[in-house]
Amino acid sequence: MNADHYNQCVHEYSDKLYRFAVSLLAHEMDAEDVVQGVFERLWKRHDKVDFKAAKTYLFTSVHRACIDQFRKRRTEREVKDKLMVAEPYMPDRRMEDRQYIEELLKRLNENQKSLVLLRDYEGYSYEEISEITGLTLAQVKINLFRARKKLKIFLSDCVIQN
Repeated sequence: MNADHYNQCVHEYSDKLYRFAVSLLAHEMDAEDVVQGVFERLWKRHDKVDFKAAKTYLFTSVHRACIDQFRKRRTEREVKDKLMVAEPYMPDRRMEDRQYIEELLKRLNENQKSLVLLRDYEGYSYEEISEITGLTLAQVKINLFRARKKLKIFLSDCVIQN
């Protein structure tokens, strides 16, 4: 990959990568840091990365960096969860649909959330998701099915409570 290819990747994928990272992390500054770090690593390895494989490389790198962020946060979250008893989520009728969906997505684990976002938000094929996440095609389909089923349960619980 040369400098022109690198610049083309930045132009073509930076917004999509950022959206993906924000959706996973739910924090804009962390998402910016992740995407910037991924592009920095791409430039350092530009001579080893094939331009045709750059999209997969970038999304895989962002996915892994977000998983690393989740792992860093896990300790804090576990302590907070032990200290606080979570109340069931009650949607405010005035809440925008997007905020409501984001709240539901927070209830999924990192892998499930990644799969839902890659498939349903970004529109990637099962094969592409398999390449990005490192899961087999069967694992992608099964885990995505389970994540969607979980979202339906959360949604029906919220509707029943109202």
